[in-house]
Amino acid sequence: MTLTLIQAHGTVMILAWMVFASTGILFARYGRSLKLGSRRQLLGKAVWFQIHRFFLSLTPILTLLGFLLILVHAGGQWINPQTSDIRLFVHSICGGIIVCCVMIQIWLALYRCHPQSRFRCIFDWSHRITGLLAFTLVIPTIFLMTILMSRSRPGLVPIFSCWVGWIVIVIIIFERIQYQQRTTVSPTGSHVRTENTNVRADTEAGTNTNAGGQRHNQIKILLLFIHIIVSIVLSTLFIVFLCK
Repeated sequence: MTLTLIQAHGTVMILAWMVFASTGILFARYGRSLKLGSRRQLLGKAVWFQIHRFFLSLTPILTLLGFLLILVHAGGQWINPQTSDIRLFVHSICGGIIVCCVMIQIWLALYRCHPQSRFRCIFDWSHRITGLLAFTLVIPTIFLMTILMSRSRPGLVPIFSCWVGWIVIVIIIFERIQYQQRTTVSPTGSHVRTENTNVRADTEAGTNTNAGGQRHNQIKILLLFIHIIVSIVLSTLFIVFLCK
């Protein structure tokens, strides 16, 4: 029972963050100009927003499930740093912070203001900072456990290292594409009429027309698809090594 609960905890957390959270964050950051053919909306909202919301709705569900599983395993007791490995204690602290961030994100998402509200910038920055804090903490949190388990499961460290390396690479590529997209759109954007500059663009509904070229759109879709495949493959390998 103990081994099963630990494996279940690790499995749902890996899926939540290596696959769903990373994909949802990439769509929010780099997918706002994406189109499906000639359509920029899906079920009344922007394509990027629907995908972002779908993946980052699964993330908190699995995270809270994983937290519940490890609580049941520990009998509701917190890790004692005096009797347990310090890496396990740090893992539990970082995990607790991540769970708190997830709960804050759920509250922010449920009560977010309209995209054109004057308070929208407060929501945007709160949502962004909390999400990035949680995702950033996930990396050392998982690394601590992979190092702790490296003697019995040596494959975990290189697998997770490959995923972290891929995240760095794909972000660099996306940032380069974003830069090229801005420089391409900028000259034509100078001719846009500016009488409604005080009106916020409703990015959730896809009303932002600064979409860039078709080539950039295709490259982004391809990269996001590759990221999903890479994340699924690496997370599956991670779970196999974890549960063997």
